[in-house]
Amino acid sequence: MAKVGAKTAVGLNAQQTGFLLRAGFPAMAEAPLANAAGEAITMAFVPTFDGRLVGAERLAALARAPFEEAVAPIREVAAEVHVAIDERCEDGEVSIALLEAMVKRAMPAASVRVEAGGEAAPGGLLPAAIRALETHQANAVVIGGVHSDYDPRSIAALDASGRLFSRDNLDARIPGEAAAFFVLMRAGDAARYQLTPVARVLGVGTGRERARPDNDAPAYEALGMTAAVKQATAPLAGDGRTAGWIMTDLTGEMRRLYEWESVFVRAQKVLGRPYLIESPAQRIGYLGAAAIPLFVAMAATAWRHGYAPSPIALATAGNDGGDRAAVVLGKA
Repeated sequence: MAKVGAKTAVGLNAQQTGFLLRAGFPAMAEAPLANAAGEAITMAFVPTFDGRLVGAERLAALARAPFEEAVAPIREVAAEVHVAIDERCEDGEVSIALLEAMVKRAMPAASVRVEAGGEAAPGGLLPAAIRALETHQANAVVIGGVHSDYDPRSIAALDASGRLFSRDNLDARIPGEAAAFFVLMRAGDAARYQLTPVARVLGVGTGRERARPDNDAPAYEALGMTAAVKQATAPLAGDGRTAGWIMTDLTGEMRRLYEWESVFVRAQKVLGRPYLIESPAQRIGYLGAAAIPLFVAMAATAWRHGYAPSPIALATAGNDGGDRAAVVLGKA
């Protein structure tokens, strides 16, 4: 991992976000959006944006700064760029077009692909990215994600499905928005651009759950996330190392909490003690497709500045469709 970038409700870049999350800073506030009853909602949003900016234009605006932060030293490299957006993204085709254009403006020589895979997509992209670097098919791969609930249509959908957070509905998710990116390069190439590696990918795993918001399958089964974590942590299990820092995309929805409880018990052999479990979405709002890239940015920032609780971190995320991903990161 050569470089990271992030923009969230608590920070305009990766360092601000990492420092303020470390300090436990929350970002929930009353938003200029309303639920079906006409009441103002609580959400976490970037306060520097125009309150009238929504939809595809907001996604592109949200992604621009963190993408430029991550790729600033390698703008001329013919990199592969992968951007994840949510599964059911409003204005999907327009969002894809605007994000592709944003990437091309910052990196004219890059090839770009925008994928509507939600939270699990960035993790699922990692094995192919690593192979492309190892076989010298690419000199750099940029992976990121962008998500925003700041849209009346998104709030209406959450409200209609009973998933919108309020004082009377805690089994729900706090709307949020975030964008984050990270750059993968071979160590020698990074050195040529005067970049110091900040993290390494030690393992990746994917799986698929039966339990979804639209069915009654038991969340405690958790076979998809268990498979993803087992696959990702196999290198640790093989030599007795443990991950002492766990980052999840959990919100307040009990379905996902039940799933994680099962996985947590099953993964005890590869979790270090004492360990720290962080769920940033519970403080800065739902992260969507930005979850895993943000966790990478958090870990890289913490290792760079010396405040990480462990030299090995486990990041997990999953989407509504049942896809799950787990990534094990190590200090470079």
